[in-house]
Amino acid sequence: MAVTALQWDKNVLESVFSGLYTREMTNKKDYIPSMFDVQKSDKATESVEMIGGEGLMEDWKFSNNQVKYEDVDQLWQKFFTHSKYSLGREIDRDFVDDLKLTAIRDRIRSLADAVYKTQQMQGAQWFNNGDKTTTAVDYRGRLYNAALPDGKALFATDHPYSPTNAVDTQSNKITTELNIDNFDAAFVAMQGWKDDKGNLMAAMGDTLFVAPGLRRIALQIAGLPDGAVKYEPGNADHNANVYADGSIKVIVNPFFTNPKQWVLADSTRMKNAMKWYNRRLPETGSITDFDTEVAKYKVVKRCSFGTVDWSWGIGSFPV
Repeated sequence: MAVTALQWDKNVLESVFSGLYTREMTNKKDYIPSMFDVQKSDKATESVEMIGGEGLMEDWKFSNNQVKYEDVDQLWQKFFTHSKYSLGREIDRDFVDDLKLTAIRDRIRSLADAVYKTQQMQGAQWFNNGDKTTTAVDYRGRLYNAALPDGKALFATDHPYSPTNAVDTQSNKITTELNIDNFDAAFVAMQGWKDDKGNLMAAMGDTLFVAPGLRRIALQIAGLPDGAVKYEPGNADHNANVYADGSIKVIVNPFFTNPKQWVLADSTRMKNAMKWYNRRLPETGSITDFDTEVAKYKVVKRCSFGTVDWSWGIGSFPV
């Protein structure tokens, strides 16, 4: 029903409010699927049990001419308990009777914008708090513990190999500015990571995450799909840029708050580790109050999100 047919009737108001909300949410860029494995949940809590390296195939003659079976060790476990989030707007009947359409639109549009920003800011917390544990700050400014199941920050210099081997550690944190040489060093470092059995993980960086302030240099490194000759940025010898072959995807997220931080990720491994569970997608509803003559419009959702493992990306936190 069109807004111009607005009247104090709960069915009319529901239709109008929903239409305004849906229209405002259309075409807003959702960054979450580029970072998380998004799944539907039908439980109050989801559990992810990490497993260790798969081992390697054995030569038939060295396995007594039969299939070699090898145990896969259990690593850490992470629980995702869904939280409920809500926001609403109240609209006085006088606004409806006086056809204050702009004021009504503004209130519903601002609600939609707030819901969108909440979702995206929650999705960006892994980046904004990547080097923190108990001092992490959430999208509302509250402290929370962002430690991984191994007890370390997502990006740390001392990730243990397994729950039974905390002596041997690996690093996925650096402190260098984004340029092609430091990007190259990170790209190579990822390929040296090993699993709990000592075998190479074969992590291959293919996605570069940056805040808007690093968009220019990030695209210079990754290259643009314009068919032009690609040179290394800042190189006076015009060396060919080996990364400008379309293999590196750049994601510029306006909800990343550290202007110098950058993360190089293996997108496949990232989706295996970054989980977003929707128990209840953002759901709208409205009601009119008989006594106060106020229409209430709400949005409620239930979800959980987080990271179970670090071995998908290397993060840089320049000082």
